[in-house]
Amino acid sequence: MTLQITTIAFLILMMVLFHFTQGSYRRWILFFGSMFFIYVEGGVLGLAAIFVATLFTWKAGRALFTQKESGKTGKAVMALSIAVLVLVLIGWKYIPHMMRSRGIDVSTGILSLPVPIGLSFYIFQSISYIADIYMGKITPSVGLLNFALYMVWFPKWMSGPIERADSFISQLQYQGNIRNFSFHRITHAASYIVWGLVLKLLIADKLAVVVDTVFSDISLYGAGTLILASLMYTIQIYCDFAGYTDIAIGVSKLFGIDLTKNFRTPYMAENIVDFWRRWHISLSNFLRDYIYIPLGGNRKGIVRKHINTIIVFLVCGMWHGVGLSFIVWGMIHAVLNVLTSILQKTRLNYLVKGNVGRVITFLCVSFAWIFFRADSLSQGMEFVKGMIPFVNANSFFAGMHIEGAAILGLRTMDWWIAWITIAFMTFQDAYSYKRDTVPAVAMITGLSDNRRLVLLTAIMSLVLIFGQYGSGAEIREFVYMNF
Repeated sequence: MTLQITTIAFLILMMVLFHFTQGSYRRWILFFGSMFFIYVEGGVLGLAAIFVATLFTWKAGRALFTQKESGKTGKAVMALSIAVLVLVLIGWKYIPHMMRSRGIDVSTGILSLPVPIGLSFYIFQSISYIADIYMGKITPSVGLLNFALYMVWFPKWMSGPIERADSFISQLQYQGNIRNFSFHRITHAASYIVWGLVLKLLIADKLAVVVDTVFSDISLYGAGTLILASLMYTIQIYCDFAGYTDIAIGVSKLFGIDLTKNFRTPYMAENIVDFWRRWHISLSNFLRDYIYIPLGGNRKGIVRKHINTIIVFLVCGMWHGVGLSFIVWGMIHAVLNVLTSILQKTRLNYLVKGNVGRVITFLCVSFAWIFFRADSLSQGMEFVKGMIPFVNANSFFAGMHIEGAAILGLRTMDWWIAWITIAFMTFQDAYSYKRDTVPAVAMITGLSDNRRLVLLTAIMSLVLIFGQYGSGAEIREFVYMNF
């Protein structure tokens, strides 16, 4: 999803066409609408890439199922199909980067093509579909239209969630029975959309100004300023990605489709294992089901379990981006997961549970995000070195001064708005954590539809008044659109 006036107009048109169309024709509206959206946002390349991926996956799935029906294992077809998908993903993301790093010109020809938006997400969906057919969890008898809609559904096309075919496609058979303009469904969907906009426009895009300013020239800032910037990025990336997911969930609910709740208050986690059960849940589940468990999981002893964990997070780091900084980020999480598993069985288990565990986990995750945000491993190391007070030659809060009515590029008023909204978000997360739900649901639970409408209208008004957009500002791309 992108936050533009044209996107709002597109959604309104889609809703009108959907709700005034009956029966199975609604799926065609969703399919062609999604294809149009992909073409507008991703161009011919984006449309062609997902078209080929969809057709290849569908054909591979049917070939695999045919082999299994004939009494064969289908293992060769499964392995070859997944290998092709993995090679496409790795080749498109890594080969041009590796050639450029060796001074080879890739400015022309096929290697000059940019990575299509959403490639990492829908390739993983394709892999899960083929693997599920092989394991007998699903059959490719759902029809090409249903499968194609599973692949191209526009709210999740750019940045997920990484949906499973069985849960998504099973919902499509009920599209014809969805009540036109259900007030209850619309207010429930609006709660996700509005909360996502709060996270994105009131917090993430404001903090992004600070983070980008500091990372543009790390040498100018003191240790305290760099520590603050790292914490700001920790909040920014959560609000940006969780904001995207909430908007995608809300938009999908408008059309009667439920997506995976990709975030469940991750910064309330007591340890890093718990964190990955709450952060990017659809990716965590994918890595668990299709890499960790096939490698043996925890069934082959403690040493093998730790090795499998390290492999999973190596893949996780490489999936997110090209370069050593992403691998370092993944390895930090691998080490933290292994340490958590060890500490839970010792007298030091208090370090990975309760409030002590929450603070330690938050700080460790925040430290790892430095390498995720850095343009390179050397920049990440420079940032970490600068966070050490006596190593950094600048004064502790160097750079934290008012310049042109702004501090670190952000206006004083926007600082106040960001801090107040962060406090509100923290309260909402803590409240939701205690009730084992998500903020978008927690804030409307127990309210009538009319009261929900009043509350959501009031919050949306604050977003429109104080959000980071419009003249002199910028609606930034969602961070995970780059992955």
